[in-house]
Amino acid sequence: MAEPITDGDPTHAGPYKLHARLGGGGMGQVFLGRSPGGRTVVVKVVRPELARDAEFRRRFAAEIAAARRVGGFYTAQVVDAGPEDDPPWLATAYIPGPTLHQAVTDHGPLPVESVAVLGAGLAEGLAAVHASDLVHRDLKPANIILAADGPRLIDFGIARALDATSHTRTSTVLGTAAFMSPEQATARQIGPASDVFSLGCVLAFAATGRSPFGEGPVHAVVFRVVHEEPDLSGLPAPLAGLVGECLAKDPAARPDLEHLLRESSAMAPAEEGRGESRWPSGDLTEVITGYQGLPPTLAETEPDQAGGGLDAGQVRLIPEKSPHRESKEKANLVIGNLGLVPMTAIVDDASMGLIQPGQDHAFSVEPGRHMLLVKTGGPRYLAQRLQLDAGSTTAIAFEGEEQVEPRQVQEVVFTGSRAEKAFEEAVAWGLMVLLIGLLNAWAQEGTGTLPVVMLISLGVSAIAGLIGFMETPSRFIVGSGGLKARKRVWWGEVEKVGITGHGRGARLVLWTKKGRSLNDGILPLAGKQAPDGSYASPVKRIGVRSERDLERLRAALRWFAGDRYLEQSR
Repeated sequence: MAEPITDGDPTHAGPYKLHARLGGGGMGQVFLGRSPGGRTVVVKVVRPELARDAEFRRRFAAEIAAARRVGGFYTAQVVDAGPEDDPPWLATAYIPGPTLHQAVTDHGPLPVESVAVLGAGLAEGLAAVHASDLVHRDLKPANIILAADGPRLIDFGIARALDATSHTRTSTVLGTAAFMSPEQATARQIGPASDVFSLGCVLAFAATGRSPFGEGPVHAVVFRVVHEEPDLSGLPAPLAGLVGECLAKDPAARPDLEHLLRESSAMAPAEEGRGESRWPSGDLTEVITGYQGLPPTLAETEPDQAGGGLDAGQVRLIPEKSPHRESKEKANLVIGNLGLVPMTAIVDDASMGLIQPGQDHAFSVEPGRHMLLVKTGGPRYLAQRLQLDAGSTTAIAFEGEEQVEPRQVQEVVFTGSRAEKAFEEAVAWGLMVLLIGLLNAWAQEGTGTLPVVMLISLGVSAIAGLIGFMETPSRFIVGSGGLKARKRVWWGEVEKVGITGHGRGARLVLWTKKGRSLNDGILPLAGKQAPDGSYASPVKRIGVRSERDLERLRAALRWFAGDRYLEQSR
């Protein structure tokens, strides 16, 4: 159900007044808007994290310029855009009609004749997109509107701006798993043949109500797309042959759009007396007709097959006087990136976008079971099933490095250096023994014992260094319970915590609540309590030996300490 505009939502995008909030997708928030002359449009406003990305803005403007040149009857036109606005936005024509996903889910698979007309229309639409040097990259049932006069493609071209920005940082694979091509799933070069593969998946879904590569966790579906043959059972023979050609693993072996258009048209005989193909047919006629002429005051967004994000045009109209369901209370999911590289989060099949190092994002999702995947640029995802309850907030932190599978973080550990500890202990013990020997020699007013003293000092230094190297390295832990070194201090005992300075000269500064002292060895803090009530320790004493370690410490404190953390303590 469309939601009213809230205080945090924009009210205008360029000349368009935004009336209702339809949802959000991988690129941004989706709104129902109206032009000054009363024309209804669907407006997508770019997410803030993408709007701050100069490379995304550049690609976004280029893709909009290309998309506006796309002609053809079977595409939803880009009617306006503000790539230089803050935030950038895109307006597309509003097309009354259900998405293919909604029509099949609610009313069952389409008749063979309708699938054939659908294939011909989509082939013609894709030909127009490809003629403008664009590749759709996210062709799926939720991106296809079934209008009274034929199917329409939406969101063509824009995926490339997202894809290019993501590849610059994390080699993210964009798209919906059950409808992406093998080359897209493995982050290889993508061309028009990728859309042909997706079209084959779409036609199979339209005719059978299921994906030819099944359902389940995203990584399992992707494996079947790349390595296994499609399940075409239930498809009529002529259609099965055409779909099978589209689903060839080798892009070069797939048919071109001209062949698809010709074969699809041959399977869609003209209706008697009309000289044109049967569209729509059967129950689909009533479904599409029900969308005509309805006021866009009550619009319900329709999620994609995996319950993921929304895309412009995914709108279901409801008559103003008809009863409608009350919206369920959402569940909140907060994902934190405690690592040092950008991270992509995906809920079910919907990309939640990039999460920068040391940052976190909060999302509202429908209650129930969800599949969460996170990726830091390597070839593998970390997959995790979540049960999210209405009104609840679930917070999960991850960290990882480039080309490495992310890992969930319960605590962040900083380990001291054995070599550094051994060196410090060797120097300290050696100097102490040398000083004692020198004082003894001075007291005896003789220098004959100095060589012996120096040898003893060197021997003690060597033994101390060896013992120091063999000892367990010191560990400093930042976790959900609090801070821990030799002992633990709970977050309930901490008033504020922060970091001052930079590099190896940085210091961890901590204020405890009234009556709590840290002089009992809870933390390796240097010196006594300062006049302002704080304790400070050089970060090198807690295993933070580089700028990267310092960034990890900041991210860990920001996540686990919450509002106790001061970004700059002094």
